[in-house]
Parts: sequence; structure tokens; C-alpha cells
Amino acid sequence: MEQNKPEQGTEQEDSDYIILRCPVCDMETDFELLKDPPQAVVRCTECGHTMSVVLKEPRMFYVKAIVSHGSESITAKIELAEGEIISVGDYLVAETEDDTYTVQVLSIEADNARREKLLSEKITTLWTRLVDVVIISASVNKGAVTLPLYETVNGEKEFEIGCITAIAGKQFRIKRIKLRDNHMLTRKGRKAKAYEIKRIFGERS
Repeated sequence: MEQNKPEQGTEQEDSDYIILRCPVCDMETDFELLKDPPQAVVRCTECGHTMSVVLKEPRMFYVKAIVSHGSESITAKIELAEGEIISVGDYLVAETEDDTYTVQVLSIEADNARREKLLSEKITTLWTRLVDVVIISASVNKGAVTLPLYETVNGEKEFEIGCITAIAGKQFRIKRIKLRDNHMLTRKGRKAKAYEIKRIFGERS
């Protein structure tokens, strides 16, 4: 019995994974990458279903955002990924030339109509409100696949180059940190607080 258990350093632990929704068990979970992209073959870690899928890094683009705070409002922009589903209630990061804001989506506009949920590339304007939480964004490499991760955290939480952290339940090692002022931290041991960070770059082993 003991011989069937995977041990550290085995091929199973070295496999690449990507997050997908399984059409069989209908769960959004890790899929083991059996054949590299773009014409990838993946296997669901929950039910074992194997399927072919075309994988590519999503195109990033900006959408106009109206950010309200009390009786005032400002015009900003929000970076979204192609194919991403945005819903009322989501927390996102809005940017202006001088500052960044964590906002909550109040309404989604497309072709002069309001929606509760919509594919990112169909959105004309996001109507949002300013909130007091910080959204951490991370781009994490796992072999040939890059995972975009997001999580709401305390603005004072620190992240350190070279350390292992977890965002959205996914563990990875921090390789670089891009700050809101566009400076890039790369030296091991350098730290930044969540409210200072624009994006974390990491690798899953």
C-alpha cells in the first residue's frame, strides 16, 4: 500500500496545473497539464476527466469606470482580462493618472443598457463606489501557463521577495513586485505593503 503514495520529487508533484471549469463534475478546479499549450491536453484533479483545450494568455485592456465617493465622482479606468466575467458586487482596482482606488462594482453598462453580469470585452462603462479594502493582483507562472490571481487583503499586509505566499488559495514564491509608482522590486528580502503594490509576479513549483 505504501508504495502507491506519491513522494516529494516525483513526477506527479512536478506537473503543471491550470484552473478551469470541468464540464463533467462542474467544478472550477486545478487541471493537470498533460500536453503543453497552445493545443493543450488537461486532466481534472477532481474527477479525472481528460480533454483538449486551447490555452493562451488573455489580452488585457482598460474599461472606463465611474468611481463615486459620497456625493462626488471621478472618471477612472479599470484593467480587465479578455474573457473575464464581471458581476455587480465584484471588487476591482480603478486607476487615474495620479492614484489608484479599490472599488466595488455597482452597475455594468453596455450599449446604453445596464447588466448584472457581463463578459469583460462587452462592457462600455463600470459604475463603482470607493471602498476601504485592497485588491492584490498576482501573475503566477506554472510551467508554460500564467495564472491571474486576485484577493482582498488588509492594506497593511506585507509581501516579501523570495517568500512563499498564497493568493486566492494558490501558493507560490514571490519573484518580483511592481509598485503603484511603477518601481519594480526584485532583490530577495525586499518588502512592500499591499496598498503600495500594483502587481505581484511569482512562480508555482
